[in-house]
Amino acid sequence: QTDRKMSHRTGRYSFTVEPFTEDCLGNLSWGRLGNLLLRCASMHAGEHGFGFKDMMRVNHVWVLSRLTIEVDSLPRTGETFFIETWVDKVYRQFTDRHFSILRPDGTAYGHATSIWALIDWESRQAADLRGERMPETAKWDDVLIPERPNPIASSRSRARVKNPVERGVHTAAFTDLDINGHFNSIRYLELALNLFTPESLKARPIRRIDLAFAAETYCGEQLHIFTDADVADPMAFEMQSSRGQTAVRGCLQQTEAQDSE
Repeated sequence: QTDRKMSHRTGRYSFTVEPFTEDCLGNLSWGRLGNLLLRCASMHAGEHGFGFKDMMRVNHVWVLSRLTIEVDSLPRTGETFFIETWVDKVYRQFTDRHFSILRPDGTAYGHATSIWALIDWESRQAADLRGERMPETAKWDDVLIPERPNPIASSRSRARVKNPVERGVHTAAFTDLDINGHFNSIRYLELALNLFTPESLKARPIRRIDLAFAAETYCGEQLHIFTDADVADPMAFEMQSSRGQTAVRGCLQQTEAQDSE
C-alpha cells in the first residue's frame, strides 16, 4: 500500500537526449536539464491541482526561490532517462520539491532539490499556501511524501562573492524571458556556465550547482556578472541588475581532475 501511495504521489517522466539538446561535449546540456526539471515540476503540480492554471485562477503564480542540482554524470546523446519529482513539505509560504534523474535501470545520474514560493500576481507579495484563497483542487495532504526527504546535501547557495570582479554584462532580451515575462531562471545558470571554457569543463565537469534567486529581471535590463578576484572551486558568482538589485547568487562546483583517455 505504501508503494502504491508513493507511486501515485510521485511524478515520473521519460525523455531522450535528442540532437541539439546536448552540449558540445555530447552531454545533455545543463540548460536543457534545468528546464526539464522545471517542466516536470509544472506537470506534476498540474496533475495534482496546484499547477500554473490552477493558481492563476486565484491570481497567484509560482516563483522558484532555490535550486540545487548534483550529478555524477549526465545522459548522453540518444540515451533515454527519467525524471522523478515529488513534494515532501509545504510551509506557510514555501514548498520543498525534489527530483531524481534516473537511468532506465533505476540507477541515478543525480538528484536535485528546490524551494518554491507562491506570490500574488499583482502585489508580488508572498501568498499563504494554507490560506483561504487557495484553489479547492490544491489538496496538499493528498500529494505530500514526508517519508521521502531531500535526496542531496544542504544548499551552499548562500555563498557570497567577497572580492567582486565583473566578468561580463548581459542585456535581457526576448529569448531570455519566461511565460511570466521575467528572465528565465535557467538562463542565469547558462550565463554562469559561460564563464568556463569547454576545455575546462571537459577536464573537470560541473558536478553541483547551487542557485538562490533574489529579484526578478525584466526585458531590457542589464545583468552584471561578478565572481571573486581569485576564482576558487566551488566558484561563487552573483548577478546584479541595472537597478542595483542582486538577481541571483550561486556556486558551481567541478569534479576532481580526470585522467585523460
